[in-house]
Amino acid sequence: MTRKQGRTSLRNVRGPLLRWFGRHARDLPWRRTRDPYAIWVSEIMLQQTQVRTVLPYYERFLARFPDVRSLAAASEEEVLAAWSGLGYYRRARSLRAGARAVLERHAGVLPGDADALRTLPGIGRYTAGAIASIAFGKPEPVLDGNVRRVLSRLLMENDDRTLWTAAATLVRGKQPGRLNEALMELGALVCTPAAPRCPGCPVRGHCAANARACPEAYPSSRIMPRPRTVRAAVAWIQRGGRVLLERPSNGSPLRGHWDLPATEIRETADPTAAIRDKLRRARLEVTVGSSIASLRHGIMNRRLTLEVFDCRLRKGRVAGRDDLLWVSPGELPTTPHSGATKKIVRRRESSTRSPGARSGLRLFR
Repeated sequence: MTRKQGRTSLRNVRGPLLRWFGRHARDLPWRRTRDPYAIWVSEIMLQQTQVRTVLPYYERFLARFPDVRSLAAASEEEVLAAWSGLGYYRRARSLRAGARAVLERHAGVLPGDADALRTLPGIGRYTAGAIASIAFGKPEPVLDGNVRRVLSRLLMENDDRTLWTAAATLVRGKQPGRLNEALMELGALVCTPAAPRCPGCPVRGHCAANARACPEAYPSSRIMPRPRTVRAAVAWIQRGGRVLLERPSNGSPLRGHWDLPATEIRETADPTAAIRDKLRRARLEVTVGSSIASLRHGIMNRRLTLEVFDCRLRKGRVAGRDDLLWVSPGELPTTPHSGATKKIVRRRESSTRSPGARSGLRLFR
């Protein structure tokens, strides 16, 4: 396929693609608005996160922070609490920093220019293009994983610069935001990584990879680092109806704003000694009891094996420290913590509800 043929083919893709999107687009809450702020929030939440994961968080977050000013005025703790469980907390911090920047530089109005958007924290080329096109109708290209896959197969091309150029060619015309959404939706629903549904594709007649019966060969596989297995010991310390959380250090295996105390351990190490030593470094003396839960949790390229121990605090001060926090059952949902801690809490709750569970294993007494 020559460059000229590629451009011609791409222009012919617009109509069928938009018509298909009109019939098959999912009803998603961020598609019911053109509020630039709401679209910005959705795009940040959707970074490296599946739609079904984002859905429960999106409307709750907007109800808590309905506009730029409310988000800019919120504390980091409040924003992270609303984000808690969604993961990749740097996104939430960047969103709050971006809201403050919009308030300071743009009088609280999100700019519609892609270059201006890219100066805000957490907004890169793709996110700027998505906001500018969807919220402001600007002919700005996008190239996320779904769009990259669609264009790579249409053109039998793997080079990102070429694909960005193709995206820029395709977006020029009427309804640029809807066109970008249609490309994303096609990649999510039809042009999937494995077993693409080519017979139902509205643009299969323009697809070079489909013509050669090799769609799954594109885009070429990128070599991903093998997930690293991490073994960790976790302390469950409870007193007076409250459980102890810590603010994890950079070396912690858990990555929330607050989490159960945890430490990474070598495969042959004694986990009870490791968690005791970890807490001693935090100036807390504990008696480490029996293992009360064992579970697995994935974080990016790490696969955690977590062993949770029932610990009793014998000595050490928590009050007044900014790295340790007692939380009650009512405070836990509004305290930002990682998915791993959330999973451990759920496991503890289910164990206390099971028939024959000992009263000493109750989540909060």
